[in-house]
Amino acid sequence: MTTAASPPDGSVDHDDEEALAWGDADDATHVDAAHNPVAVRERGGRDPETPETSGALVGFGVFGGLYLLYTVAWLLTASTAYVADVDTVLTVFVEVLRFLAIVAPALWFSVVLWAGRGRRTRTRLLWMLLGAVVLFPWPFLMTRSFG
Repeated sequence: MTTAASPPDGSVDHDDEEALAWGDADDATHVDAAHNPVAVRERGGRDPETPETSGALVGFGVFGGLYLLYTVAWLLTASTAYVADVDTVLTVFVEVLRFLAIVAPALWFSVVLWAGRGRRTRTRLLWMLLGAVVLFPWPFLMTRSFG
């Protein structure tokens, strides 16, 4: 009886161990991972002269628009809040903090783009996401009625 795995001449090959052999170690074509280490290239910093990918540009554009909305929200919130009849030093301090609250989103966006020039795009986008969480204009959201 002949099986489908038999050679065409009818002889049966029972040397299945040869199919599992990887070859002779003395053979010139034999490759062994222990004797041929893989060269690993060091991951360098990003070249600031290379153009951004389209995905990175879209991501930075989305965060730029979000930070612009944050700036407007902080401007509206800061322009309605005021401190009356207090010490001059406190008034100056409040005005400085009000100015910083208004410019903080634009400043964060600019600093991440400028300071992260040599960094990977993913790192810069994560810093943008962190800024979007930290600089969220809660006073604007809490003081407005939407009904």
